[in-house]
Order: sequence, then C-alpha cells, then structure tokens
Amino acid sequence: MGNSFRQTVAGLFSRKDMPRSTMLSGHVAATHARVQASDSEYLIAAQATTYYNYSGQTQMVGLGRIQGKVRGLMQHNVLLLDERGLPLGLLDQQYWTREGAINWPSSQQESQKWFNGLAAVNQQAEGTPQRWVVTCEREGDIFDFFKAEREANVDLLIRVFQPRRVEVVTAGTVCPLPDAAAQLNDYGQYSVQIERQDGGKRRTVEVTLHLQAATVHIYPSKDLSPARHKTQALSLVIATEVACREVKTNEDCFDADRPLCWSLLTSLPIETVAEVQRILRFYALRWRIERLHFTLKSGALDVERLQFDDVHTLVNALTFYSVVAWRLLGLTYALRQDPEQSAQSLFDTDELTLLHQLSGQPVDSLRQATLALAQLVGFAPSKKQPLPGVKVLATALEPTFRTSNWHIEYFNEAIRLSNPLNRNLSQ
Repeated sequence: MGNSFRQTVAGLFSRKDMPRSTMLSGHVAATHARVQASDSEYLIAAQATTYYNYSGQTQMVGLGRIQGKVRGLMQHNVLLLDERGLPLGLLDQQYWTREGAINWPSSQQESQKWFNGLAAVNQQAEGTPQRWVVTCEREGDIFDFFKAEREANVDLLIRVFQPRRVEVVTAGTVCPLPDAAAQLNDYGQYSVQIERQDGGKRRTVEVTLHLQAATVHIYPSKDLSPARHKTQALSLVIATEVACREVKTNEDCFDADRPLCWSLLTSLPIETVAEVQRILRFYALRWRIERLHFTLKSGALDVERLQFDDVHTLVNALTFYSVVAWRLLGLTYALRQDPEQSAQSLFDTDELTLLHQLSGQPVDSLRQATLALAQLVGFAPSKKQPLPGVKVLATALEPTFRTSNWHIEYFNEAIRLSNPLNRNLSQ
C-alpha cells in the first residue's frame, strides 16, 4: 500500500506506550467471545515455544541470544482449539531474549512460561461451562507444574519423559517411569492423524497406537518426602506405535526400529476406553500450535525477514502477525473439515460481496468463497491440491489490487455495490 502506509504501521508498532499486551488484547477478547459461542464440550489450550532467528539484522537494538551465538527472540504461545481442532484464537503470548532487552526477572527461570500460560487459561476459563485442557510437550514435564493451581474446569495433559518415580495405584508399587508400562491396564488400539517430519519432508500420517493406562501418583525428587509432596491422583497413558500409513498415498511407513511412544500424564479420567482414546485425540491436536509457528515463519508470513530498528517494535509486529497467522490457520482447517459449510462462518457480508464481484462466481459455501479468494492470485485447484493452503491464502489476503487501475476501479465498484452506506475506497 506504499511507503506512507508502511511507515504509519511501523510508527504504531514502535510507540513506547503500545505494549504487546495491548496489541493482543482485542484478539484475546474476541477469542473469549468465540468460546462463549462455541458448542464444544472441551477446549484444548496448547502451549509451545518458537525461536525467531534475526542474526542477519545486525542493526536491530535489543536482540539477545536464542541458542549459542544465534541472535534472535523467543515467543511462547497459548493457542486455543475446540475439540474438533479448529483454532479459536490466542490466549497469551510471552517474549524474551537472553542477554538482550527483554529478559526473565533474575528471580525466575524460563520454565515460568508454562505457569504464566496456565494462569492465562485459568483467567479465561473461570465461570465458563467448558472443560479446558492445557496441553504441553515434554519441556512442560515439571513436577511443580503438575501441582500448580488450576480452576475446577481446567485439566492438564503433558507428555512426560523424565525417569521420575511413579506409584501405580492399582498395583500398589513404585517404579521409575520407564518401567511402569508393564503394570498398566490394556486399552486396545487407536488411530490418530499426526504430522511427521521425515528427512526434511513433512507429511500427514495415520498412526495406530497400542494404549495402556492406569491411575498414578508422581513422586517428588529424592530430597522431598513422597508422603507429603507426591501429586494428587493423575492418569498415566502410554501409547506405542504399532502401525503407520501415509494418508495421501496409503503407503505403509511404519519403522519398527523407531516406533513413536508417548507417555502422557493428565488429570482427565481413564475409566473407559473412550476416555483414554479422547486423551490421545486431544494430544494429537497439540501439533496445530506448531502449524501456527510454521505459518508465521517459512510456511506463509516470513516474519524472520522483518526489519525494524529495535526489539520493542519487532515484538509488536510479531504480535500483530500472530493474529494474521491464526486467521490463516483457522480458515485452512475449517475448509478441510467442512468445505460445504456456509461461507458466513468465516467471512463477513462485505467480504463475500466483494469476492463475488471480483470473481463473478457464487460464494455461498466456504469452498466457493475460499477458491474465489485464492483465484485472485492464480491458484487453480487440482487433484493433488484441490484446496489452497496457508501460503496461497496469505498471498491472496494481501492487497493484490494495487498494481492496476483496472483492479482499483473494480475494487471501488464492488465496495459501492456491497455497502448501503456507499463507502469509498479511502474509507
């Protein structure tokens, strides 16, 4: 939209009285409104950290180290999903550097990010009818986190890996976590779809897992008394891969020498097979926060190429782009899940009228509206790719009409026809 527009936006990001919490606050409020409108019984709050490499931005003030001598910034997100996996929005973001302008207080460790994320979920969950499931990868395997204060409708679901001692309640025995599988109950097999990296190539696979589960207590470190400090009763679920196939090709891709194995600790119940399977389904959805980070970086928005004078401006820009990434991700998954749903579930009336005028095609269903949007940048559906992904959608959502007077005239006419207030282009 030209240098003046870019300078205006950069000026907003750089304002010292514009903290990142304010930048995100409107989106968090809208996310809470989507929660209130959702009919989902469970909500999955996935926590994860991503690293941004800005080593090439030698003039940016305030950057610190992220790994070794690599200069950049770290971002910890809490992404909320409904139980079908549709992203509802971001609940919380934290940023920091090491030896830069934004550091953790000296009295805290970086692991505090998990507790801060849980506190944000507690705040949003209070008084809501849904059950909220805070889901973390292995980095969240922290003993004090299992005992952290939670709202009555907030549960934990954490992949554990430390060889801590566990007490298997039904067996009445105490053993290291790796030895616990032999004492768990058998819950049969269950299949879930996950994303898997294989030699740098990402593919969607359906993994069949053998499920075992039991109620356990987690013991503290050896210098604390188990009788006084062990956790409340939690559910331990161990899921071991027994088969795998690629979804697109139906190719058998099971590697018996490197089977997937998840050890999941949760406050959710395991009284029935369906409840154990639900735990696996919820954990598999955790991967969608990694897709958010992919969308922000190489997948669509290329935020590691942003250039600003200081880290304060960069953080505000990343916060803004995170909302855009959520929008792209939500549209992508809604389209895959139910392409024939009404387009009004994701687009407003003005947007649909504009798309109809620009494409000359019906835009009643989500498939029709999204294809009309993607076709503006030359996307043509094919057997291999019948629907656009986040990269195509990111390009399509940019102001693609600025290079041609014909496009501008078409854009003006579409707005004139679509809006009873007869807004002009500048408005």
